[in-house]
Amino acid sequence: MAEWESSYGGKFLHNARMLTKEEIQGRYPPENNSRMARLTREFVKKGYDILYGENPELDFFDSFTYNWSKDVIVTAAYLYHTTPDEIIQGGWTDMSNEKAIYAAVRLKNKEYIS
Repeated sequence: MAEWESSYGGKFLHNARMLTKEEIQGRYPPENNSRMARLTREFVKKGYDILYGENPELDFFDSFTYNWSKDVIVTAAYLYHTTPDEIIQGGWTDMSNEKAIYAAVRLKNKEYIS
């Protein structure tokens, strides 16, 4: 385990992955006008990837106060093969599952994103 993985403070989310374009289009088709769908499409249009991850250890009451930020950043860094300081977190796009998160993330060095 790299030093930052044990010292950053977050933990890896379970079943974590970046959604493919096909998965995004299937889950949030253009005719879906929900807030989650619109947020997801807007972040993707700006060049963000959508990270999916689960925290099965959460119970119902913890899910209201749990701060996903550190875990999302650590997990994104792991998936991008970099360190947490190279990750930009855009926002939560879908929180419909109390034990899982969909979050917009990207690398800081993507040149075409403002």
